[in-house]
Amino acid sequence: MAEWALRAETAAGRSYDAPNEALLLRLLGELGPGNQFLVVDRLDAPNDQHYMQIYRELDGTYTIEYRTGAADQHFETGAADLRQTFTVLTGWATGSPDWREGHDWRQWPVP
Repeated sequence: MAEWALRAETAAGRSYDAPNEALLLRLLGELGPGNQFLVVDRLDAPNDQHYMQIYRELDGTYTIEYRTGAADQHFETGAADLRQTFTVLTGWATGSPDWREGHDWRQWPVP
């Protein structure tokens, strides 16, 4: 697998350049109290406002946000489990054309 122009940062303050699928899965699996979110930035984007953020809720579900530049291009959805969350994250990371499918994306914050 080719390196991705990404940086993953955890709520616990750890940072990883060019994370692969195995590392992203591990980081998602480690989310929980004291380390509830993961931010993945696109380093090849025109500015620092291109990212995906995953937040693990106390009930075990996930809130997924992504932003592609301007504030009006910030969206969120929910995922029931780790598998769904990982699929969305890796689809976004690889530029898969269908990574948004199967989820109800809402503008964030709600206008």
